[in-house]
Amino acid sequence: MEGIDLRRLRYFIAVCEHGGFSRASQSIGIAQPSLTRQIKLLERDIGISLINRSGRGAEPTAEGQFLLDQSRVHIAGLDDAVREVRQRSDKLKGEISLGICPTIVPLFLEDIRHFVEAQYHGVMLNVVEAYSGDLANLMRGGRLDAALTYRPSAPDQLDVLDLFAERLVLVTSYAGAQVDAPRELGDISELKLILPSEIHELRRIIDRVYRERGIALQPELELDSLSAVKAVIADKTTQYATILPHSSVTRELADHVLSAYAIADKDMTRTIAIVRPKEVSSRQVVLAALIEEVRRLAGRVKRFMGSADAMLLGQG
Repeated sequence: MEGIDLRRLRYFIAVCEHGGFSRASQSIGIAQPSLTRQIKLLERDIGISLINRSGRGAEPTAEGQFLLDQSRVHIAGLDDAVREVRQRSDKLKGEISLGICPTIVPLFLEDIRHFVEAQYHGVMLNVVEAYSGDLANLMRGGRLDAALTYRPSAPDQLDVLDLFAERLVLVTSYAGAQVDAPRELGDISELKLILPSEIHELRRIIDRVYRERGIALQPELELDSLSAVKAVIADKTTQYATILPHSSVTRELADHVLSAYAIADKDMTRTIAIVRPKEVSSRQVVLAALIEEVRRLAGRVKRFMGSADAMLLGQG
């Protein structure tokens, strides 16, 4: 059987199914002499007679009937495999729309871009950078395939996969390398605070903790641009402060532009999650691979967060 031409097997099946060479040649679009020659070559390759020819047409021999039955099963399986490969290929093309919170961008975005470029050449990654509340609305409106964001407090219509929790910190303008104890919630509430508006999950986390502790909190300014918040706070003359995830200010801390202080409350944390609509995306194959890669990256980030928290608690 080594070297058997599958095309000849298909011709053989066609002759058997149509009961003769003439009808088969018309059906599959090949001249009858060529079809006859291909069947003879198949019989020569196998070494046995496969078809009984008569004036009434053609029918398989006993050995030909066995080959016919087996060939139908296996060729149908091959056709199914080819069809599935083509469908998978179609799914690996197009565009993936990924939302991501500004505070999460430094943790994941470059690695995600490199992964998609390396693994899925036919896929264009469209990144939408926005706050959590806006990302949730975009997903519910069918504008995003998935998002890396805060775990939503109201996850209706969304599937949520938690990745890890991260400490929130008090952020001020750079105040030198002095060591300070974790800041109390009551003391923080008396500062000139800039916080995001109430639509966003970070603000909801902060408000919930303060409400549960029975402490009043009223920010002096609401601002929904992370870069603008950091710029205002970096200016010592404004005397503003804010509450942010520690990872969102690591560069500014290293450059001595901002200072960060631990907060003396274990619930002042955010949970980063992959959030996506419950409807199955047409790009499910790529999404599944992307989510697995994000989970792998999250393990690395989580280990980094553990060492960063230890440093923060040690130096204020």
